[in-house]
Amino acid sequence: MWKVIAMVLLIPVVSVLNGWVLSILWGWFIVGLFGLPVLTIAPAIGVGLVVTFLTHQHVENKNRDGDADNELARVLGYTFGRLFGTLLVGWIVTLFM
Repeated sequence: MWKVIAMVLLIPVVSVLNGWVLSILWGWFIVGLFGLPVLTIAPAIGVGLVVTFLTHQHVENKNRDGDADNELARVLGYTFGRLFGTLLVGWIVTLFM
């Protein structure tokens, strides 16, 4: 039961982090290239939700062993790795601009 509660509580945290990363990437790449206004975190959360809604594809994991602890750790590792990995790669790209 606590795993379900943890996942529900992590949804807003991940949404805010996703918006934060998107707002930083937007400032680095979109504002300078296209002259669009800065995207703050709240609108970035909304943009991220819309893009996810339009593009997300669920892929069934056939290798699940049924262990909820491992599944939660896998999801958290993937989510935070994707967010901060993307930010790291974006920062590296800015060094060449």
